[in-house]
Amino acid sequence: MSAPETDSEADRRWAAAAQLAAGVNDDRLRGRRVRVLLWVGLLVIASWVAGFVLALVLPAAASTPSTGEANVSARLFAALIVMAIGLVVGLVGFIWGIRTGHYIARWRAVTSPLSMKEKRAVRKQINGKAPVDQQHLDIILASAEQTRRAVLGIAPLYAAVVLFVVSEAIVTDAVLERLLALFASVMFAIAAVQLVVAYRRAGRFIEQNDHTVARG
Repeated sequence: MSAPETDSEADRRWAAAAQLAAGVNDDRLRGRRVRVLLWVGLLVIASWVAGFVLALVLPAAASTPSTGEANVSARLFAALIVMAIGLVVGLVGFIWGIRTGHYIARWRAVTSPLSMKEKRAVRKQINGKAPVDQQHLDIILASAEQTRRAVLGIAPLYAAVVLFVVSEAIVTDAVLERLLALFASVMFAIAAVQLVVAYRRAGRFIEQNDHTVARG
């Protein structure tokens, strides 16, 4: 059994979060960054393996008679236009997010030094589902502001990915690929709604607790 946690350990976590809220890196930032990068690397490798396995398992699409070269060319042209728009939106949005600081690395998030229980408590307070911890209000406000900035930063990338999915659905003749594209679009729509809700709740929390905090 693990030893019970002491108040000093919790105080150290909140102190590290306060440092990040003030724009100062804490001592454990490097360790958190290594863990996040390892998780990202594992997810990328897992996605490659999953794609390779699916390519071997799924049957190849059956050839179908051509429906007309003009029709195929028009669909290909439309898909390229949509893909080009997605590329421009994603690239411009990414550059804008980098230059304006709208991307918050997970290891630099204000709540990253906190335990899972403490992170959930912060989210509940921002969502208006728990009383506000006045002792750590500055940290919670900084976390709410980071949430708003991160949502704005990710919006162009979401739009770009959705446009890429739409372009694939336009050009493909395979029913399975179109169904997968439709499923992906629905999932992105659900995620977009959740992001909008998170953005509005964070803004409401900031308005109710500190009118001097700058908007994202």
